[in-house]
Amino acid sequence: MKKIIIALFLLLYVGSNQTFALGYAETERKGKEIIQLLVDKKFDVVSKQVDSFYQSSYPAYVLEKDWAELTGTYGEYKSSKPVNYDVSPYYHFIAFKIQFEFLPYIFNISFNDAGKIIYLSFMEAHKIYVAPDYCDVSKFLERKITITNGMYELPGILSMPNASKNPLVIILPEAGPTDKDGSYEENKPYKDLAWGLASKGIACFRYEKRSNNYGIFMLKDKAAYEKFTPREDLLDDLYKIIDSLKTLPDVDPQRIFILGHGQGGMLAPLVAKERADVKGVIMMGANAKRTQEMMIDQYKYLSKVSPEKKPEYDEQTRNAIRSMDKKLNPLTEHHLMPYDVQATYWIWLNQYPHLSISQKLNKPQFVMHGERDYQANMENYELWKKSLQKNSKATVKLYPRLNHLFYAGDTQSTYSEYYLKSNIPENVILDISEWLMRAE
Repeated sequence: MKKIIIALFLLLYVGSNQTFALGYAETERKGKEIIQLLVDKKFDVVSKQVDSFYQSSYPAYVLEKDWAELTGTYGEYKSSKPVNYDVSPYYHFIAFKIQFEFLPYIFNISFNDAGKIIYLSFMEAHKIYVAPDYCDVSKFLERKITITNGMYELPGILSMPNASKNPLVIILPEAGPTDKDGSYEENKPYKDLAWGLASKGIACFRYEKRSNNYGIFMLKDKAAYEKFTPREDLLDDLYKIIDSLKTLPDVDPQRIFILGHGQGGMLAPLVAKERADVKGVIMMGANAKRTQEMMIDQYKYLSKVSPEKKPEYDEQTRNAIRSMDKKLNPLTEHHLMPYDVQATYWIWLNQYPHLSISQKLNKPQFVMHGERDYQANMENYELWKKSLQKNSKATVKLYPRLNHLFYAGDTQSTYSEYYLKSNIPENVILDISEWLMRAE
């Protein structure tokens, strides 16, 4: 089906919470008005609301043809809900999830300051990221912020509620070259978290890991056997981010929390220990066992569900066992280490007592664990529960049916499941936001 997608060279301006001519309420009202005109088949009226510069791109007969194709394929129009909003000096953009009889579609529209249409398109909702229903895009704006740490630039997005002096959650990501959204194609769990929390009045910052944008430089350092540990991988950049964001006028520097996922969660207690300006930590899918022990558990599990890959998993198991040697040489060849990562990384992890730090930590902690998480399995949950039972400031909670990304399912979890279209359930967002309010 031909979609109404016109490539406009709109400048992607770094937004802010500044309010421009239309504002959210008026942009939403005008967007809903256009949808209703399409439903009422008043295509000529829609076309006349297009800015004169773009009118040739949106003639009434094209709008009529494409709307007829949509309703003919996906059934009659049922309802609409705003799922994205953005504003800059050049445009006021809003996206709606339009529910047709059979499948939803995304309707994108942008207005200029005069309220004229400058962009209009439809996109298949099942092929792109769509915000879950608990996100209320009227309650926050996003702005792009790039943090510079030495030679590394870390592009990030701050989801900022409309209120002032907001508590701030910084997402400390998973191991590997993770992007700001924690993306698995159209699945974006970190974006779910950020938008869900911002809808509840909690600012949230997510960012591109150093390894996601500077892999070539890191490979050069690796070839030279330069030191590489979780500090270079995650902590140095995180601390620079904290220093930068706490100076923002709409962030309350007394209410900064770290939400760590996976390895980021395992490192979160150390962050809380080393940073007096971090009030508390949330650990999602974090391992309580040593990292390499957790990896060995994964390979054993995956060898059963994907037996054709057992030789590969057996090799990684041997590397993991080798990396736990107390006398490991920092100059051990990379191919003998898990995922070819430098030996210095594993030496650092071998000496990292995260359970001990967490037990003694006198700050709020929230350990969240998915029952179907094969990457940090249930043994890890039991260890966290046992380890923190005497820490009055620690909360440990199990989530039935959820996997490592905190997506729901009923079958054995595998890596391929992460690509099945999903969102983090609302109860997870509610638990985090309620815990944050109590932690304050």
